[in-house]
Amino acid sequence: MLKAEDNDEDGIPLVQPVSCGRDGHAPIVIRLPSLRDEAKEIAERLHAAHQEGRAWNDMAIICRRYAVMQECANALSQRRIPHQVRKGTGHFDPSADSIKIMTMHASKGLEFPVVALPGVGNMPETGESEADEARLFYVAATRATDTLFITLSGRGGYMDRFAA
Repeated sequence: MLKAEDNDEDGIPLVQPVSCGRDGHAPIVIRLPSLRDEAKEIAERLHAAHQEGRAWNDMAIICRRYAVMQECANALSQRRIPHQVRKGTGHFDPSADSIKIMTMHASKGLEFPVVALPGVGNMPETGESEADEARLFYVAATRATDTLFITLSGRGGYMDRFAA
């Protein structure tokens, strides 16, 4: 039951998060000097997960921006890791044994055992609502059913919110 003292400054009741009965590992937060370094680190970690027995299609890279998607696709290509970039409904095959690269918006409703979130250190960009970006980040972060990698570089508002 919500109480009057559980309101925010606008009088809207605050609700504490509730677990849905699924427990995974704590997110792995990695600070790096650049987006290119983030993409390389993600490629290395996903390759290691595959070496440990994870199927490629158990993994996803979920990005806020298309430029970040492209940087990650380049890093995967350099390592010859199979992947698909989902920019629309075109030639995307969700059942293919490949890492899926998609936007935070496109990830809604999907789940993957291993998820990487690059570019979080640049969120939100100037002029963007921090609350809206937090909702998008939440959607993306909750796509992971077991392992979540969050990589940070840049100077966005979220950079200081993550302890490394």
